[in-house]
Amino acid sequence: MHPNRTTWAVVLSAALAAAPAWAEEAPEAAPQEALETPRPEPAPAPAPRTGWGVQGLPLVNFNSDEGFGYGARLMVVDSGDGTQRPYRLAFVAQFFQTTNGVGMHRLIVDAPGFLSSPWRLGADVSLLNDRFSPYYGLGDAAAYEPAFATCEDRGALESNPNACPGNPDFRGLRYYTFEQRSLPSVMLNVRRPLSGPWQVALGYRFRLTTVHTHYNAEDLGQARDSRLVEDARAGLLTGLSEDSDAPASFRTAEVTAGLLLDLRDNEPAPVRGMFHELALRGATGVTGSAFSYWGATANLRFYHPVVDDRLVAALRLFVDVMGGDVPFFLLSSFSGVEWREGWGGIGGVYTARGILKNRLQGQVKALANGELRWRFLSVAPWNQRLDFTLVSFLDAGQAWTDLRFLDGGRLRYAGGGGLRIAWEDNFILRLDYGVSPSDGTSGFYLDFNHLF
Repeated sequence: MHPNRTTWAVVLSAALAAAPAWAEEAPEAAPQEALETPRPEPAPAPAPRTGWGVQGLPLVNFNSDEGFGYGARLMVVDSGDGTQRPYRLAFVAQFFQTTNGVGMHRLIVDAPGFLSSPWRLGADVSLLNDRFSPYYGLGDAAAYEPAFATCEDRGALESNPNACPGNPDFRGLRYYTFEQRSLPSVMLNVRRPLSGPWQVALGYRFRLTTVHTHYNAEDLGQARDSRLVEDARAGLLTGLSEDSDAPASFRTAEVTAGLLLDLRDNEPAPVRGMFHELALRGATGVTGSAFSYWGATANLRFYHPVVDDRLVAALRLFVDVMGGDVPFFLLSSFSGVEWREGWGGIGGVYTARGILKNRLQGQVKALANGELRWRFLSVAPWNQRLDFTLVSFLDAGQAWTDLRFLDGGRLRYAGGGGLRIAWEDNFILRLDYGVSPSDGTSGFYLDFNHLF
């Protein structure tokens, strides 16, 4: 889990905003002759929340790529006079770390109805760190050979990290990784409704990213080149030169614009409807970037009930295209208002379950996710509804090095199943297990909210 939309605090705040809907349905009216005994007066509706309040919850998750995640999120919320939904203003502070070296620490401001306008303002200042960010190559040339970076005798690597007993193919434990840190990563965005289900979004993103291509002895770094350095020496990566032993810094700054159509019946757990987004981004010296590039993202989602509301078919189609001098570490990224910095490219908990994180990247990326969701049990202990849903899924992705489409762009795919436990349709626990026959890999994921 990269905690943003998938955090306990955010989901809980949404649940609290919807809390009055938890009351039972009123009974049918009694016949006229039975009205001799007066009914008790209904309990008054709870008063709306007003003024300032504090919310805080732990953040806990696990996935096969990043390990066990832990942290906390603190929200200071101004509910105003109680009429603003979900609140008038919120300040969020987050600490989140995983055992495999991923850190996402954030300060967030969210202002719906900013200055009594129809615009919703958001600001996010973050430290994003990925000590072992995966890199397998570009487009169809991306390759994964487990023997290159696998050693059963980890103790032997402490004395000689360049050789693994019993594995003559070993190239180094860090052959497929590099370290990247963005400090600061700044995002500003505004969003407002246009007409009916249509919305428009505008934004600005600034990143100062530092890349380390080699690891020290404490991290069992090898002396020979990693896959990233091999591609840099071959001249395949923008921004990374042959002299890549020293840390390299990159400054990127882009403006974004998006058009959205939201027809979902329930945002956290849709049964019917659709959500579509077209997002554009661009970076030049005028925006403050050291690189000039552009990008476009199309995000299409469909939800359709197959059997009543208990069996739902869901489909997501994601296409991202980039051009210009794109820094290599952005080639795994997508864009859009619901995509978050640090979620990675094709492969992993948010894109293709069972495929390794960032397995595919390039200037052109295509992703498809299909799910069949069967709600097999609903209970209401203490008047709180809990839904249990089994999910089967098929994820597939493909990437091309650049817009010339010279490489074949081999398709990678994975399938699997999972369980969702939903509390009042707002707090959703997600457990998934995926297997990729195309790569021979698998993954387990414990996170929050549906994948899409």
